[in-house]
Amino acid sequence: MAPTLRDALHVVLNRPRVFALAAAALLGEAAVRLALVVVHPVLTVAFPPVVALPVLAAAAPTVRAALETPDAPPQWTAAATLRDRAPRLLAVAVGGHLVALALGTAAFLLVDTPLRAAVYATGGSLSPTTVLVAPLAGVAAGALLAWAVLAPAVERVVAGDRLRAAAAAPLHAAGNRRRTATALALHAACVLAAGLFVGALASGQYATRDVATLAFLATVGAGAGTLVLLGMFVYPMHVALAASEPREPRSVPVRRVALAALLVAGLVAGASAVRVTETRPGTATAASPLPADASDAYAAALDNTGAADHRVVATEQWDGDRAVATTVVERSARQFRASLRHENRTDVGYADSGVAYQFRGYTPGFFRLGAVPADGDTAHALPGYWQVSDDYTVTEGVGIGYGLPAARTGSWTTVERAGGTRTLELTGDAAVFEALQGSTTGSVTAETARIRMRVDAERGVVLGGRARLNATVDGTRLVRNVGYTVETGRGVDARRPAALGSRSLGELAWDVFAY
Repeated sequence: MAPTLRDALHVVLNRPRVFALAAAALLGEAAVRLALVVVHPVLTVAFPPVVALPVLAAAAPTVRAALETPDAPPQWTAAATLRDRAPRLLAVAVGGHLVALALGTAAFLLVDTPLRAAVYATGGSLSPTTVLVAPLAGVAAGALLAWAVLAPAVERVVAGDRLRAAAAAPLHAAGNRRRTATALALHAACVLAAGLFVGALASGQYATRDVATLAFLATVGAGAGTLVLLGMFVYPMHVALAASEPREPRSVPVRRVALAALLVAGLVAGASAVRVTETRPGTATAASPLPADASDAYAAALDNTGAADHRVVATEQWDGDRAVATTVVERSARQFRASLRHENRTDVGYADSGVAYQFRGYTPGFFRLGAVPADGDTAHALPGYWQVSDDYTVTEGVGIGYGLPAARTGSWTTVERAGGTRTLELTGDAAVFEALQGSTTGSVTAETARIRMRVDAERGVVLGGRARLNATVDGTRLVRNVGYTVETGRGVDARRPAALGSRSLGELAWDVFAY
């Protein structure tokens, strides 16, 4: 261990007041952020460190004296330093945090984009919880790492420098690679430790929204507690690193800094463009010839259809009435649209990477970045596509009973082959009932029970078909007469409803962060 860090560890372990001061300041900061998380999780990360930073900075001269003369009694001048430097320290806390957030956002986009692209390239997917939590956790981690580089600005204010000189201090200190690497390593250790708790949240499955909310708050609290504990040791180490820095500032390589800034800005712009346009590997579905067995062929065609961009139109007629249910899933663009037209009324639900609108049972949660009224309902600025599609299957639809007939409820047979199209048929009272209704029952007696579906033998997808069921189910009459039209591939377009208008700032933000 380097002598400066060893001396810092000695101070924090043998000077109870230093330990207590660091603990009190960091606990105060954590308490503020835990209160803000109830208002909105983004505030927990966006709020500047106006509690801990001024207090710890004001006590830095005393800690530095303890490092230089370990046996001398400490002379506490924190109160006087705070009175004299408070305005500048608050300015550094606010301005520095804005820079840290910008750097943290850039780091998140540059690291997260290729990682997610790799997940998609291998056929993987992300849970709705991961999509919601990862951006906030990633930006927070990046901002904490950025403060390791920005700390010299605080040190210069404590030393009495003006804000302009303090603002340039991180650039001067960056020339000391050993110090910069050590500070980054200390902050990275804190990030990794806190990341264990965030990872536990992202991988968890919760039965209800209330349980998920409690788990989130508990995880944030545990992560904050970990950072407080580690921060009590990191603080005197920062003071020790500042004490080892020569007073004469190093020259700033302006051209190199400008070139690096331009390079990072270009990479961030490129990563943002990739995310907004939903450019990623693994979104195309290759043609997949169907098995010879009819039951296996229909099951494979359902899987291929559900994995591709698809539009399913189900039209049901009964007693002179008619209902048309349309489900459009454009996976390549992260868009989901469902509509039901019945009795001269059309209800539309829509979700994409930045908005969720008019889905039954949908809970927006507290990660939304705004909400606007739209055609008598509310559009939530939230990556709704992941939650809606996570609950969706091509056979169950979106909860209105108009998905495609299910496979594996009985034995299908091939009744016709023509022009690359196979017509598959399912008969049997109970088998047809279960395929249409998605459930089993005790007694089904049918006068008519038949489903015929057409599949593309070469591309391996469903093309459409018709289902007829006229039966008595547990003593109750049930009549179903449903026609299906299915489209897959590039022509599918889950267009945004006109009622939503142009995208809000909250939607645009989620377009960038949800990928």
